[in-house]
Amino acid sequence: MGRHTPAAGRHHRTDERRSTSRYTKARAALAAALVLGVGTSLTLAAWSDDEFGTATFAASTFSVESQTSSSTWAAHEAANPATLVFNATAMSPGLSQFAYIDIRTTTATNIGGTAALSAVSAATGTLLPQLEYRVVTTAAGAACNAAAFTSATVPAYTASLSTGTAPPTATGALTAAGNSTVRFCFDVRVKAGTASSFQGGTASATWQITSTSSS
Repeated sequence: MGRHTPAAGRHHRTDERRSTSRYTKARAALAAALVLGVGTSLTLAAWSDDEFGTATFAASTFSVESQTSSSTWAAHEAANPATLVFNATAMSPGLSQFAYIDIRTTTATNIGGTAALSAVSAATGTLLPQLEYRVVTTAAGAACNAAAFTSATVPAYTASLSTGTAPPTATGALTAAGNSTVRFCFDVRVKAGTASSFQGGTASATWQITSTSSS
């Protein structure tokens, strides 16, 4: 008489399954909560550290100065050019006259470069069409005379001293702080065969030497 009916057994087993299902879901929810909790904990516990680098920049300084046999070292701009001293008060055809100008960087210059004859910037006078010239660069203190023009690399005479005429090639290296000097030695003469009608004529010319830093 204490036997369960089949219907009652089925009902009991259904209740057990429902209880087990609720327990499983509860465990799954708890596990999910624990996983989420661990993930949140890792995010909050992250560390960071930074490194920084800095630099300072400054432009180089480049400036030059010049001297001739009649002037001391100074900046000679277009308004106050240095005077090259030629023995040129009694020139005659084919007779060369010589003079030099020295170029160097200033003591405040902290970079090297080059100096180059770049143009005839001004020229005038009745004798001008009959003048021709050439130029070489030499070491500081070297004599500027006919001997300076005996090298095989000496350029030919430039046929005109007029502005707009390309000058002969003449360049030299400059070092920082005035530690080297480039001497530009000029040879100027009246062209051979110049007519007697040019006797007593005069002319003047200004050369431009451009110096450029190495960087």
